[in-house]
Amino acid sequence: MKIERKTILVMVAFGFLILASVPSVLFHKALKKYFGFLYSWDVAVLKLNKATNLPKTPERSHTPCEIPHSELRFVNFSIKMPNAKSVKIAADFNKWNPNNLALVKSEKTWKTIVTLPSGEYKYLYKIDDEFALDPLNQKTSYYNGRKVSLLVIE
Repeated sequence: MKIERKTILVMVAFGFLILASVPSVLFHKALKKYFGFLYSWDVAVLKLNKATNLPKTPERSHTPCEIPHSELRFVNFSIKMPNAKSVKIAADFNKWNPNNLALVKSEKTWKTIVTLPSGEYKYLYKIDDEFALDPLNQKTSYYNGRKVSLLVIE
């Protein structure tokens, strides 16, 4: 049985293709796992307060008028759930859409940081497909007849 040179070249090329693609698939999976937190971030728009709330100044004032705005606070959300596959937050600051705010797993703890102005916010964690109160926050309130966690930022 004689194998032609063309067949051998095709088989060698196919072998090199397999050897080159397997490590690249593993490398791609490793990169996706390492940089996975980038895919869970959503862009938020920060808006200033309405200019109509400004105090009236004299017409001939030569000082620039500053627009008042609320101070933003960095709020840490974290929950220890080592066996969870996904943890998200449904809250009034993201229109109760848990897909807008996913937490990132760091060892046994899921974490995220959100910037919020002062005020009261209601929220729930969505762990896998179940909603749960924040075990680290004892403050609660009600939203649509359901008990939710309450966050007060001063």
